[in-house]
Amino acid sequence: MFKNILFPMDDSDHSVTASKYVIELAKLYGATIHGLSVVNIKLTQGQFIADLSNIVSLAPSQVEGVLQDKVTALLERFGESCEGTGVSCKTSSSMGIVGDSICQKARIADLIVMGKYGESGKWAGALLGSVAETVVRQADKPVLLVSKEYQPIDRILMAYDSGRSANHMLRIAANLAMTLEIPITVLVISDDKEKEREKGKAILEEARYYLEAYKIDVNPLLKDGEPAEEILTTAKDNNASLIAMGAYGHNFREFLLGSITEHVMREAACPVLLYRY
Repeated sequence: MFKNILFPMDDSDHSVTASKYVIELAKLYGATIHGLSVVNIKLTQGQFIADLSNIVSLAPSQVEGVLQDKVTALLERFGESCEGTGVSCKTSSSMGIVGDSICQKARIADLIVMGKYGESGKWAGALLGSVAETVVRQADKPVLLVSKEYQPIDRILMAYDSGRSANHMLRIAANLAMTLEIPITVLVISDDKEKEREKGKAILEEARYYLEAYKIDVNPLLKDGEPAEEILTTAKDNNASLIAMGAYGHNFREFLLGSITEHVMREAACPVLLYRY
């Protein structure tokens, strides 16, 4: 399923952890990793670069060169890591707006793996990294957002609502569970009203029926409550090491669900696999 995996990287702790996931997934699928590091054009132009040049006594072009050297060294180290594990890897760098550059490169990828926060993550507080949010919103490929701590993927929680994005993600999560030979919990959240619960049961049965062909261990769950909180609570209670769900979308209903996506991305302790159809 995944033969080309894009790994946007920087010097952050989250990116270091993401490198472990991307190498493991590349081994699993026999995939080629495309390592990408982007020099943020916002750091090379305008008042910021002028002020920095004065502080370090370097011309703007020299500061740009320092940033490019840092990127080159980062890519070389990652290439060596891949070579040491026998994983196929290609690396490249570019200069531009980071999120946009990643989305453009994603055209040649089946999957994007990246840290939830970048180098400025230590100052992010409760806000999701802007680059990660941009990529999830704009890329038309699955995105695996990785937290700071690594843990093997051995149990998947699939949050399912029968929407277009979730329907495509169900196929991706099922394939991953089958390949890893691990169980998957399918969570459907409904209103506690009788009519809504019946609708929820029908959606859950839809997912269960689809997953029969994958010959994997499926645990179907129907819950009431606020969706984001139920997803996070269920992930914790079931020791999920990966949350899979649809993200955002084009119609008004899916636009409203964007807040659920952001809440889960921000608060989840485990990696989150997202797909915006």
